[in-house]
Amino acid sequence: MAVQVSYPGVYIEEFAPGAPIQGVGTSTAAFIGPLAAGDLDEPTKVTSWDQFRATFGAQPLPGLFTWYAVRGFFQNGGQVCYIVRASNGAYAELALTDRSAGANDVLRLRALQPGSPAQAITVDVADAHVIAGATTALFQPTATLSAAPAGRELTLGAGEGANFRPGDAVTIAAGGESVVVLRVIGDTLRLAADLSGVYANGDTVRLADAPAGTRTIRIRPNAAFAPGILVPGTVLTITQGALSDSQTVDTVQTEPMAAGAPTYRVTFRSGIDIPLSLDPANAATVQSEEFTLTVAQGSPEPVYDNLSMDPSHPRYVANVVNSASGLVRVEVVDPPPPVALPESLPLATGGAVALAGGANEDLTTLVDQDFIDALDTLEEVDDVNILAIPDRPTAAVQQALIAHCELMADRFAVLDALAPVPDQPLFGAGSVAEQRAGLDSMRGYAALYYPWLRVMPAGSGGPILVPPSGHVCGIFARSDSVRGVHKAPANEIVNGALGIERTMSDIDQGQLNLQGINVIRVFQGGGRPVLFGARTTATDRNWQYVNIRRLFLFLEESIEEGIRWAVFEPNNLELWQKLKRTLNEFLDRQWRDGALFGAKAEDAYYVRIDEALNPFSEQALGRLNIEIGVRPSYPAEFIIVRIGIWPGGSEVSES
Repeated sequence: MAVQVSYPGVYIEEFAPGAPIQGVGTSTAAFIGPLAAGDLDEPTKVTSWDQFRATFGAQPLPGLFTWYAVRGFFQNGGQVCYIVRASNGAYAELALTDRSAGANDVLRLRALQPGSPAQAITVDVADAHVIAGATTALFQPTATLSAAPAGRELTLGAGEGANFRPGDAVTIAAGGESVVVLRVIGDTLRLAADLSGVYANGDTVRLADAPAGTRTIRIRPNAAFAPGILVPGTVLTITQGALSDSQTVDTVQTEPMAAGAPTYRVTFRSGIDIPLSLDPANAATVQSEEFTLTVAQGSPEPVYDNLSMDPSHPRYVANVVNSASGLVRVEVVDPPPPVALPESLPLATGGAVALAGGANEDLTTLVDQDFIDALDTLEEVDDVNILAIPDRPTAAVQQALIAHCELMADRFAVLDALAPVPDQPLFGAGSVAEQRAGLDSMRGYAALYYPWLRVMPAGSGGPILVPPSGHVCGIFARSDSVRGVHKAPANEIVNGALGIERTMSDIDQGQLNLQGINVIRVFQGGGRPVLFGARTTATDRNWQYVNIRRLFLFLEESIEEGIRWAVFEPNNLELWQKLKRTLNEFLDRQWRDGALFGAKAEDAYYVRIDEALNPFSEQALGRLNIEIGVRPSYPAEFIIVRIGIWPGGSEVSES
């Protein structure tokens, strides 16, 4: 808003242009398939081949190819991918409820591996109290005036000054007023108020009572604490007579005493709900609230003791259990149930309780829906750009993959040809050409690759055939990094491949290429396989090239995220100009990088925001319409060289 001026002088008003648009990533892949380990139907981000092997298994499953696809991705320049383990198994699970009458779920435990084992996994939950009320109490010291107050100073008996600290509120004699201690020098307390003539020698001094809402208290154990026993995140229950309250510790400050164990100044996240009398005649005890998990499958397993439900605590249950190589994984229910401490902690089970509901994984009976269910989990992952399902090149799964990409409109499907069989034809029944007929994507959200690749197996033996999608996704990532998403990811060597399922002639490839089947070829005996196609399965010829579709995915998502700041801004000419400048600057960068065709920027793109697009009726509906036109750089798929006999001479003509 404009600066409001009233007095003569200098006024400062800041302004800022629209934020620049940052290009989004284009080369994060996602692979879906059966694997030896890892979470079921849960997208897991992986940034290296070593991490993948540690998480999902060091060896491939016999006769399955997702493991090889991920290896091919990293061999060809891929850097980041998501893995979803498809399965028909199910985990055995157990829900733990809180201590309240409502019995809300607070923790969910599941077995690390799917299945229904002959010997069940059991869990036993027991209450624990690292800090026991029998040995720990509120600090409730007393002292005696050794002389009448002099101004703001109180002189206590010998050694009694050690019981007080700056910041304490003290009271003198029964019913006396509360005064804050500013400084402690030996046995002399310097106060915030003058008490001269009010109190006399021999009167009792103690900490003032703490009203409800107090956040800071002092506690002192009657037995020595182990180091680190009282930490942020600890739940403490304070009990005084019939009153009790539990709060979570925010900070702890150790205060050494002249002799004996130190006291601890504890600040809670919220104020206590009960008033506390700090008269030593009314003792108050302190107890911590923890719990213990015992997990077993026949033979006893290590006990997870002294656990907390607070993420700031060093024994937070999710960190302790999930970082151990045990039998179960813990999920904390979020948001937690709206019940007070300590009722929100898990209820003791009173003995071992078995996890239930597991189902054994049978990879021989996997069905298309198992893969489609795993695919659906990627709807919540925003940064996926390329998808592949190497182990299920069926029509139903590949069509679901295309539909997913079309629905999300920010990702691209890399499809594998059907598994090779002896004497498989290139055309007709059972051919890749027949497969292609069922994979149309009107606006080109998918591409089909053929044939399969020969690679070295994970173990011993000769080369094996694997689907090409993982290697192709890696080539996408490599090409994006070296040249940009506008470059067709083709005429690229396939790293990690020794050969291909079958060789083809130019005529064979020409027939397949015109149908939108991207061929991997070996051009000479002993040569390395080369990806030599860049067509989508589009029916609309505007989108027949892989790089054109992926360029527009990049532009659209970058613009969507880059101008989100403009939502709910005043829809006026100032906003229009800001957006035009922002969009022009972004598109100019793409043109200079070679993504758009044109000798001048105005030949490569335009941005239109005007009143013809945005009449008052559109503005009244809360709409701002922007029209952007770009001229992409199409790949030189066919290079035609005209050459003939030139008779020579010096005459030159132009046409």
